[in-house]
Amino acid sequence: MEIVLVRHAQPEWEPGGLAVDDPGLTPLGREQARRAAECLAAERFDAVYMSPLARVVETAGPITRRLSLEGRVEPWLRELGLPSLAGRTSEQVQQYFADAHARELSHWWDGLPGGESFRHFYERITAGLEGLLAGEHRIAIHQDAGHRLWRIPEELERILIIAHEGSNAVLLSHLLGVDPVPWAWMRFSSAWTGLSRVHSVETAGGAVWALESFNRLDHLRDLKETPNGGGRSFAPRDRPPEG
Repeated sequence: MEIVLVRHAQPEWEPGGLAVDDPGLTPLGREQARRAAECLAAERFDAVYMSPLARVVETAGPITRRLSLEGRVEPWLRELGLPSLAGRTSEQVQQYFADAHARELSHWWDGLPGGESFRHFYERITAGLEGLLAGEHRIAIHQDAGHRLWRIPEELERILIIAHEGSNAVLLSHLLGVDPVPWAWMRFSSAWTGLSRVHSVETAGGAVWALESFNRLDHLRDLKETPNGGGRSFAPRDRPPEG
């Protein structure tokens, strides 16, 4: 089995100079989404799942149309929940995240002030993934000598998940058996419409997941990056990578 993860395209965080909580895409973001769709057009997928947030739904539009598939919204794929920042200036938003990042590490498990805890976020994402794979794709998990192995049907299935930097980072961590940390988005930091792939590998009477590629951006090679409508320093770091 293969799972392909796509991060959403560039969002318009601060249209008119003030923050919004559920932004759509910038013009650059719409072009990134179009190119991601072209990149995936020749591939076969059995199912497409996506976050309900606007920046993901808009990114998914050209992809699902190009694949002639209907994407299914999964609420558990939402990004780490934040308090409302709507109406704040760019400077106020940046200060909020700077203050949050300056806290002692022990507080990072609590999430951002006023928002969802990272513990709950991790539980939400991993439980959602396991429920989806068990219910829709007949994949089970079993323990062997203290290790988690996956039981995967013989027929080859390929699924596409379109979500966020943070949720995709937790998905990768869980599939690869990497211990959870409250900075998972830094460990698996992906760019706008970055493509990552994992596939199952048979082992010890079950299967494990192997990372095939991470954050591939070939489809954006000649596309010039531009500021993203406020450049929100998000945690998860929901902005273009530095450099």
